[in-house]
Amino acid sequence: MLRNNDIGDVLVITPLFEALRRRFPAARLVAGVGEWNVPVLERNPYLSGCLVMNAPWHNKYTPPVGSWGALRYIWTSHEVQTLAGERFEVGIDVLGSPWGSLLFMRAGIRCRLGVRGYAGGHTVTSAWVDYDDRTHLSQAALRFAEMLGATELPHAAPQIFLTATETAAGAQRWSVAPSRPGAPPRRILLAPGAGLPEKRWPAERFMELARLMRARPEVEVLVVGGKSERVLAAELAMAAPNIRTLAGELDLRQVFAAVASADAVVTNGSFVMHVAAAFGVRALIVLGPQFQSAALHELQWGYPETQRTFGRADPHGDLASAREVFAALTQTP
Repeated sequence: MLRNNDIGDVLVITPLFEALRRRFPAARLVAGVGEWNVPVLERNPYLSGCLVMNAPWHNKYTPPVGSWGALRYIWTSHEVQTLAGERFEVGIDVLGSPWGSLLFMRAGIRCRLGVRGYAGGHTVTSAWVDYDDRTHLSQAALRFAEMLGATELPHAAPQIFLTATETAAGAQRWSVAPSRPGAPPRRILLAPGAGLPEKRWPAERFMELARLMRARPEVEVLVVGGKSERVLAAELAMAAPNIRTLAGELDLRQVFAAVASADAVVTNGSFVMHVAAAFGVRALIVLGPQFQSAALHELQWGYPETQRTFGRADPHGDLASAREVFAALTQTP
């Protein structure tokens, strides 16, 4: 199962692994992911293992190399040679691209499954699913399992498997107790980062939200993110005494554990929204200017049972205001 894409892209397809394990309990099921995603799949009981596939297309972790660079990877990479040596019988290119199809052909995989209508490559596959921008990505991934005869499908929500030690460490990062059931959240996690600047809710709106948090002194707010979010996170922490920053201090698994122990999350449309869904944590998704429709984003990426998406109602609408998000955040669930 090739998914050499970003962190959220891997999280959203994790139900596929369980579906395939139910269908093929004795099979060797392996995910081919970029090295940045190996921690995402640690302790996944449905996988036999992972292969590192740093394929240089459709992700923000490998530098652009153009068509010749992609072909060079497919024909000369040690990673592809390792894949070929595994002699897999079925290959699923979950994203679906010409490069993925060529990679599977180079690896000698005869049964190749892909996607028609997104990036291409389906004409040399054995079968494909049709891309539909009104179908949730988790549901779309499960169609591959159905193509292979699966009838028992899991809930289409991300799956993350933390150890008891990781879970306890995540809870210990907070100095306040969790909120009681049905009460407004006391542990709130902010994740202002996103893969691309245009996907981010504006920094000034995060700042206004932080200033509004002064009215909730009983609440603790933790800010998470990568090193690139350190400056903004520090400014958010200066805006209110009940805000602390952990940006740049946590590895990926530690971020997962911090999210799991939160009462509520405010995040861009980034991988953190999928982490929150994995643990059933209430989340408010604030979209940046790239997204023309909050409703369409929710259809493809959202989890309405635990999340609410804030963004443009139509291409000409405005983004969500900080006061709007604050009002929703402080309401009783």
